[in-house]
Amino acid sequence: MPKDLIVTLNDLEYEILKKMRVVEGEDGDKLRNLFRLYVSTIPELKSSEYALKRVEKKDKIDEHLKNVWAEYELTDSPTEHWNEEKINKLILELSQINVLLKVGEKQFIPSNKFRSLFKMLLHDITTESIDMDVYSAACIATIQLLMEFGVETLSDETMRDGTIYINEGWMFVYSTAIKNAREFMKTKKLFPEAEVPVPRAH
Repeated sequence: MPKDLIVTLNDLEYEILKKMRVVEGEDGDKLRNLFRLYVSTIPELKSSEYALKRVEKKDKIDEHLKNVWAEYELTDSPTEHWNEEKINKLILELSQINVLLKVGEKQFIPSNKFRSLFKMLLHDITTESIDMDVYSAACIATIQLLMEFGVETLSDETMRDGTIYINEGWMFVYSTAIKNAREFMKTKKLFPEAEVPVPRAH
């Protein structure tokens, strides 16, 4: 829920605020924009910055997520039905926005920046929404990053196919690791005193 804050500035502080050109807005709006600028420039708050963007772009992210899962309702492995021309076009688009990095002849992998941000977002999303399917969380992370890397210029089709291609190729492995870890911890809680039997020497 939105919170209204009342801030009292002295005359000098208010004059400084009015003269600031680094952000736009008047009075309260300017303070809010200044806060958002601060969040975006502090490395330790990078996670919080993405959380804010996820809230603001929730409707669009949900729309892209729905499009992704609609493909999986048709087939368990969408990429197996894609022809080479479609894949090459997709790879070209994703490499142009630095999502994919060429490492050899016709060999591409997610860039280090994309992969590191993805792992941070996946951790944050699965922590925020503990009941969310971990593969949906991976899709949300990828969608958010594609929106950012592409400066929201990618078509809906590229957003959908890019999310599927990247996750199936590289990122779902992280979701599987989280799922396995959760199942292990659940088993450990159910059987806290269970011990691995030690074989006796004969």
